[in-house]
Amino acid sequence: MNAPLRVGVIGCGTIAYWAHLRELAKMREAELVAGADPDPRAREAAAKLVRKPMLERSADLLARSDIDAVVIAAPTHLHSALALEACAAGKHFYLEKPLALTAEDGRRVGAAAAQAKVAAMIGFNRRYHPVIEQARAFIANGRLGKIYAEQSVASEPHNFTPAQMPEWRKSRARGGGVMLELASHHIDLFRWLLGDEVSRVEARIESEISDADLAWMRLWMRGGVQVSSFFSFRTGLADWIEIFGAHGSLTIDRARPTAELHVARRFGYGTRRHRTMPRLANFEWRMKRLASPSFDPSRRRALEVFVNLVDGGTSAAPTLEDGMRSLAVVLAAEESARSGGIISLDESSCVSS
Repeated sequence: MNAPLRVGVIGCGTIAYWAHLRELAKMREAELVAGADPDPRAREAAAKLVRKPMLERSADLLARSDIDAVVIAAPTHLHSALALEACAAGKHFYLEKPLALTAEDGRRVGAAAAQAKVAAMIGFNRRYHPVIEQARAFIANGRLGKIYAEQSVASEPHNFTPAQMPEWRKSRARGGGVMLELASHHIDLFRWLLGDEVSRVEARIESEISDADLAWMRLWMRGGVQVSSFFSFRTGLADWIEIFGAHGSLTIDRARPTAELHVARRFGYGTRRHRTMPRLANFEWRMKRLASPSFDPSRRRALEVFVNLVDGGTSAAPTLEDGMRSLAVVLAAEESARSGGIISLDESSCVSS
């Protein structure tokens, strides 16, 4: 067996505390070596959780010779700069989405990673959620027939006042807003599920309490599928995608154990749920949720894909190119919201290097 990949974590806040640190500490294929965060409270909590050194400066972590790769889970406005630092240090990196705040910064990261010849992966972990994998298999097997439309909702209510919000979440300039935080995931899933790219974007974005905390978006895929989405920090918790095809509809809800395929009734008018054999991954997730209702296996599985990627594995992983394509759609949506028009995406706006 190869030696475990020696990993450091940059940014030990909420998501790293509940996901990356815990999962890395349990993985046989990886060894969590250290973490870094400028916030002493985050360092203290992380050190108690995993019993590993916690440094104040990311530069000190990147300078360590006993670290091969880093997971970057810092606030969004730091993503591209930290990725560039990882490239300069010759460290492979797993970068939480989004790739960057601007297309220029995204392209700079792509060029630096290629020059440094490091393995890089964007944290589109939801590709590895059992319900998403099941839905993608349904589509690939032709269960829906020709697909005509998609709709989706992603809402994570932020039930705190602006004074209680982390500074970076208050403004788009620092990476806040539903487009970067929520829409970037769904945009990647639209591409992943359909195997297609976005050609045109139309959007409306509103700021109720913080920058860009409500958004409506319409996409046209190159293959003809139209997508309508709503993203919010103000409405109740929801995260689902519905796909409409010639043979039925498919509902993907991250809170449900299986994707639901609905087809026409054999007799009479209406639809019925198409019964399928349960997949092992869906069953295991459902059992683990009985003890831990918020358990999400996709983060662990995404980290396993990253470790395999660094080790020379050939399994498909979300690339910097995928991160750039998602970012390009977000930027086009923001331009549409400003101008009131429909924005076309050309290929040059979607490439990372």
